[in-house]
This record gives sequence, C-alpha cells and structure tokens, in this order.
Amino acid sequence: MDLADKNNKKGFCRKKISVIIPVYNAEKYIRETLDSIIKQSYENWEIILVENGSEDKSPDIIREYEEKYTEIHMIKSPGKGPGPARNAGLEAAQGEYIVFVDSDDYIPDEDVFYQYISITESINADIVVSNYARLWDGKLLPAQGTQTFALSSPLSEAFRFQGFFSVGTLSYVWGKLYKREFLEKNQIVFTDSAYAEDKLFNMQCYVCDAKYVFLEKQGYVYRRNLESISWKYHPNSAKSWMKIAYTIKEWIEEKQKDMDMYKGLVQYTLFFASFFDGKMEYIQHNNSLWAVRKVLKVYGQEPLGKESFLELSQKRKLSELKQPLWKIIIRGFALGMKHQWYLFLSVGIKLVVDLKIDERLSDTGLRE
Repeated sequence: MDLADKNNKKGFCRKKISVIIPVYNAEKYIRETLDSIIKQSYENWEIILVENGSEDKSPDIIREYEEKYTEIHMIKSPGKGPGPARNAGLEAAQGEYIVFVDSDDYIPDEDVFYQYISITESINADIVVSNYARLWDGKLLPAQGTQTFALSSPLSEAFRFQGFFSVGTLSYVWGKLYKREFLEKNQIVFTDSAYAEDKLFNMQCYVCDAKYVFLEKQGYVYRRNLESISWKYHPNSAKSWMKIAYTIKEWIEEKQKDMDMYKGLVQYTLFFASFFDGKMEYIQHNNSLWAVRKVLKVYGQEPLGKESFLELSQKRKLSELKQPLWKIIIRGFALGMKHQWYLFLSVGIKLVVDLKIDERLSDTGLRE
C-alpha cells in the first residue's frame, strides 16, 4: 500500500467499528483472532471481549492485550452462552458499526474493515455481508459465494431460502458489518438460546427490511472447533429450535408483515432443524434408527411442526426455489412428516449421512 492510499484511509476512518467477541476457553486461538483485527488497515476500532466463565488462560491472554492496546476491553458476561455475551457487548459498544467475531476464528485480510466501511458509507447499507471460508482440519475450504442468491430480489423465496438455509451465509453474525442505528431502531438483540441464536437474530433483521450489500471479498475464516457449541451434541435441541421457530413467527406478526410471504423462514427452520437433529441423534447413538425416529416424532407432533410440514408438503412457493433437488427433498420429507412415516424418514437420513449427501449439499461441498 503506498503513502497516498494510507493517507486516504486515515482520512476515511471517521466512524468507529466495535468488534464484539464472546470468549470461553479460547486460549488456543484468541491471539490469532485478536492479531487479525489489530492489523486491519482501518484504524478506528475497538474490541470488546466478553468473558464467559473461561477455565483456561483466556482471561490472562486478554489482559496482556488490554495493557498493550487502549482500544481493547474485557468485560464479564451476565449469563452463560453467546447470546447474553453479545448483548453485553452491544451495551458496552461505542461504535457506529458492529462486527461480531468468534474467539476461535479470524479475519484473513487486513483491508476487510476498510472495505466494509467504504461500501456501507457509499450505499448506506444496514448490513454488509462478505464471503467466507471454513478451516476444516487444516484445509481452507471456500464456501459458496453470496452471488448465488444476492442477485435475486431480497423479497423472493429464492433469496430467503438460499440466504438463510441452503447456502446459509445470512444466518451467521460473523462475516458481516451491522449498522448499530438499525439494530437499536428495531430493538434487535440476542435471545438466551443455547445455540443458533445468530440465525434468529439475522432473520429478525431481515423481517425488519434490512438493506443488504454484498462484498465479494473473503472476509472471514470460520474454524472447525469440535469444542465449540456448534459441534456439540445437545439432547434437548428440538426444544431450542422450536423456540426459535415460534419466536420468528411472533416477530413477523409483531412487525405486521405478510405472514404468507415470510412464514417460509419458520417452515424451513423446522425442516432443517429436524433433519439436523435426526442426523445428530443417528451419530450420537451409534447409527440408531430408533433415536432418529424419536426426535422426528417430537417435531412432527408439535403444533407448529404439524402446520409447517403440512404446508411444505403442498406449498406452491417451493416452485420459486432455484434448486430442483432441494424442492424434491423438502416436499418428500414434509410428506413423510405429514403422514408420520418417521421410521421411513430415519432410513432416509441414514442414507444421506452414510453417503455424505448432506456434505455434498453443504456450503463447501465434501470436506474430507
């Protein structure tokens, strides 16, 4: 970068970015995470690390950085889990813009923050979304790019389905820049859900008509960390997913939106949740079909689940999806749930997992 570029960037750094990082037992990765932020060419930032009861040396490492950088602050989380931690970070934040980073991930390029600010200031966006990669057992796997859905109308079924589910980039709070004014105006905060609270947070942003802009740059690296919440087995996860589905349904009603347009957010959430939980039960219980059947039955007998799978089995909006294979999978699964063919669907999940079809359909394709 030449001197003119540096001077231009310094003149542009008027608005502050608050970087919020929940921290729990992150001693292996937190230095790399912090260093990737510190080296950003955009210089007007602060880092708020929300300590969440770590039992390792994470707090000691953070104190080292606090002593060295006045822009780095550590606070205590008021409760367990990433949701309350991120809310505490939002309350403490001083910046006009918010970036969320997980304590085991990192930002791969020093110009990411500058490009975030540059594009949102020129277009006046509420949320800037970058591309990302997954670090999987030492291999960097680029995820599907946002261009797969960004060219669709934001109000289309295709945009919602790909953005939040089949591609999924819009579901994560990392890899994005949020305008703080937008979040405060719409009173969007995190719930205390054990996990997937970021999906709900982002769906609430969407329902509030967030203006998105998409950055082609790879702005984030998500690390596969088997110790993180995302990769752990949760025996009562159906309860959390149902809470998320009910909450987004209530949010749509509260914001007086057209339920027929937005309820796909609820229905696809339950479709993917029931499949994901079935997969986790299959793996956790040594390939037990009965364990899968049990969790599918939970979703199938819940009133909102019954309603969602009934509508998905006959939903005309599926015709608006751009991926023929997903249309077949969703309709077939929904028909099975409608008719309570839980054991038959359990066999289907077994085949999908054993043949790694779920990986082939994921954001990065086959990972091993």
